[in-house]
Amino acid sequence: MKRLRPLVAHAANWEPPVPRKHFYAILILTWLTLSAVALLPAPGDILEQPLRLELPLSAQGTNTDQNNTEFNAIPDHELVDPGTDSTPDDDIPAVAEPEWMEYKIRDGENLTAIFNNLGLSNTTLYKVIDADTKNRLASLKPGQVIEVLIDQDSLLQQLKFRLNIKETLILERKDDQYEERVLSKDVEWQNSTLLGKINGSFYQSARNAGLSSAHIQKIANLFQWRMNISRELKQGDTFKVLLKNETVEDQKTGNSVLLGVEFKTGGKSVSAWLSDDGNYYDGDGASLERGFRRFPTHTRYRVSSAFNPARKHPITGLVRPHEGTDFATPVGAPVLSTGDGIVLKATSHPLAGTYVVIRHSRTVTTRYLHLSKLLVKTGQQVKMGDKIALTGNTGRSTGAHLHYEVRINNRPVDPMKVKLPMAEPLSGKAKRQFLAKVTQYRKALADS
Repeated sequence: MKRLRPLVAHAANWEPPVPRKHFYAILILTWLTLSAVALLPAPGDILEQPLRLELPLSAQGTNTDQNNTEFNAIPDHELVDPGTDSTPDDDIPAVAEPEWMEYKIRDGENLTAIFNNLGLSNTTLYKVIDADTKNRLASLKPGQVIEVLIDQDSLLQQLKFRLNIKETLILERKDDQYEERVLSKDVEWQNSTLLGKINGSFYQSARNAGLSSAHIQKIANLFQWRMNISRELKQGDTFKVLLKNETVEDQKTGNSVLLGVEFKTGGKSVSAWLSDDGNYYDGDGASLERGFRRFPTHTRYRVSSAFNPARKHPITGLVRPHEGTDFATPVGAPVLSTGDGIVLKATSHPLAGTYVVIRHSRTVTTRYLHLSKLLVKTGQQVKMGDKIALTGNTGRSTGAHLHYEVRINNRPVDPMKVKLPMAEPLSGKAKRQFLAKVTQYRKALADS
């Protein structure tokens, strides 16, 4: 007790190092802290009963942490939708299905560049090239589009390329290789009519009416023996054309057939109509084409050398095309024109000897070589069966014979096999069927 008196006396006179009001505040905070610690549960109690955390409403939800431990503060009715059978697997994202992609070809791109841009391997490229048996993909052009189906492993499953309006090339992966097929759409044939009036040339007038160059040329060839279209058609004359067009889903493919054409000129009608035999006839069933003879002589002489584009020449031994048919004839046998026409040449040449060339139409000419005597002159009109020369052995020849050629568009064809135009008119049942069809064609033109 004696020892405490000096300390008490000292405490009575002690002044804190901080202002007295601050000192009392520190004492109060210290007391509150110690009281809170005393109220905390023992460590064992904490493990047995987890602390409930009251989260703000904005933070409450159904999220889980990485260990899938649910927050106890979230109400039970918000954790699982009572209408679903939720399992942990539901949270695993599904593997995305491959989707079709369109790739538009750019300038300067080839198949290699395209596959590189698509992230496809060279191995895939080579397999696709092998499957493309007709090398259709080698001719890709800027602006064209290919469709590709690439899976999550960057493997090409399918490739599609539209060849035309009715065909699509498909290359599909099968057992680590690719199989080729062509998908064809159904086609329909629909008739259409074009009407025109001559204003300038027939060609320009027909183009203005919507005719293609191919059909204009065909019409000119059909009427070459009946009328001179470029000279006889006058300003104001009219024409009607009936076409059969190939369509896919009501779109024209570009393929069409000329069914008929009719001109009104100088108060008369001139027409041409397609028959079931593939030839064209006028409205009465008469052929529009001049007929031809198969043989240029009265007598059927033996063929000593047939048409052969790869024949070995009997004199030089070199491989040279034999562009006609040789007939073993005696010298002086009559040579006949095989069709109506105009003599283009009647002259001589060191190799062909004395020879004649006759033009029968815009596209067909015939040639007669190694003659002994000419019976016609250049510019002369001849008819089928007219005598034009006598056979001989002139020019480069190993013996008396007649070399006969038929040329279409200045290209030699086999005279013994070439399809010659029919000269005979239709008759009997064929004519009756044809005239019934012409009636239908004319009705279609009249209704347009």
